[in-house]
Order: sequence, then C-alpha cells, then structure tokens
Amino acid sequence: MSTAVFDTLRFSRGLREVGVPEQQADRQAELMAEAFSAFADKLVTKDYFSEVLEARLNQQSAELEQRIVEKMNLRFVEQDEKFDARFAEQDEKFDARFAEQDKKFDARCAAMDEKFTRCFAEMDEKFTARLAGSDEKAASRFDAIEARLADHDARFVKLDRTLLLHTWMLGLITLVLVVPQLQAWVA
Repeated sequence: MSTAVFDTLRFSRGLREVGVPEQQADRQAELMAEAFSAFADKLVTKDYFSEVLEARLNQQSAELEQRIVEKMNLRFVEQDEKFDARFAEQDEKFDARFAEQDKKFDARCAAMDEKFTRCFAEMDEKFTARLAGSDEKAASRFDAIEARLADHDARFVKLDRTLLLHTWMLGLITLVLVVPQLQAWVA
C-alpha cells in the first residue's frame, strides 16, 4: 500500500505566510507529520483498495472456476458412466441377436451341407459309371492313335533322311556356284 507523504516544509511555509511565528509553525508541522505518520498506515488509498479488491475478486473467481470445473468433471464422469452402462446393455442385446442369427445360419448351413453331400454322392456314382464305360472307349482310341503316331514317326524318319540329303546337295551347289564367282570378284 502506498502512503501519502506529508510535506512539513510546505506546511510550515503556509503557516508563516498567514502570520504564525517560525518556531511555532515548524513545531506544528512536526506534530502534524507525526500525527499523519501514525495514522497513515491505517488510511486506505484508491490504489490500495483497487489492489485488494482485485486480489479478492481474482481469488473468488479462481475458487468459483475450480468449483465449476469440479462439478463439470463430476457431471462428465456421471454421463460417461451412463453411456458406458447404456453401451454395455446394447452390446449384450447385439451379442444375443448375433448368437441367435449364428444358430440359424449354422442350422441352414448344416442342411445345405447334407444336400450337397447327397448330390455329390449321386454325381460321383453317375460319373464313376460313365467313366468305367469311357475308360474302355478311351483305351481303344488311344491304341488307335498310338498306331497312327507310329506310322507318322516312320514317315518323319524318311523325310528327315531326304531333307538331310537335300541340305548336302544345296551346300555343294552353293559351293560350286558361289566360290568361282567370289574368286572372280576378288581377283
């Protein structure tokens, strides 16, 4: 808190100007200074009052804000608990519904598996019967194809020999015709 300063010199001059003797004016100034200094600490100035008021308001504001934050946090915790309970309840309902649907799907899948197993067994029997007859036909066809392939192989052997002979003959003709021509150009 800032205190007001009493100017004794100014007070003394003011008394002298109005006709008070110098010693008496100085003594009155000293007494006034002592009186003011004794009570100056107890005086409240506007600045001091503003500082104290602002400090108290800040403290009350902080306390109020703290209480509001605590109450809000408590409300948030309560709401979170309500939401958690509600979600847990919904999860239980969903789990029960999914379990019920899983049972229905399992029953339907089991019925479909039985149908497919029967159908596949019937198809296997039909294919086995058909394949037994087809195996004999295929074996006779393969024998005929193998005989034809053996005949073709013999023909290819003859063609290979003829092709080899033609290759040699073309090589000789090329040598006989090309070599003299090359010698004529080089010379």
